[in-house]
Amino acid sequence: MKQIFNNRYVKSFRFISSYEYLYFLNNQMVRKKIFIEESYGDYYYCYIGYNSLSSEKLFTISFSSDEKEDNLNFLFWDKAGLIVFDTGRKLYFIDDKLDIKHDFEITLPLIGLYLTEENNLLVLEEASFRVLNSSGQILKRELLDLIIDFSLENNYLHIVTIDGERVVFSLV
Repeated sequence: MKQIFNNRYVKSFRFISSYEYLYFLNNQMVRKKIFIEESYGDYYYCYIGYNSLSSEKLFTISFSSDEKEDNLNFLFWDKAGLIVFDTGRKLYFIDDKLDIKHDFEITLPLIGLYLTEENNLLVLEEASFRVLNSSGQILKRELLDLIIDFSLENNYLHIVTIDGERVVFSLV
């Protein structure tokens, strides 16, 4: 199944040898390419973005990581004109020209990403959260005990921590 966003879809490829990875990358005929050099790990990833109708290759994003594919996140932030993805160690904001606009260290395992109604990005980690605007500015940041449950309702993030503490944060 193709998941289409903004008339684009992304297909990911994972390699376990650098030889296969580099051979694959060198054979991709696409003008827009970015290789995240400061990434490292046992797995090599390549995301290829395609036009949803013609299947023309639009871009490639490649990096290495220790994370398995199911633990990585990729998001088209339409209103900001950004692609947001993580490598397991960093979160990247990349524009349509494939220029890195911002990057952020991920200190704890990432639970997920969520675009708020105000067009900000919620970055939820296992014991913290950040709300970022499209310019990369941190609007809100909280460190917590380990999060065991959470929900989002009407622009409020409800969190239950491992010690039973229940906290509510406004995302506005």
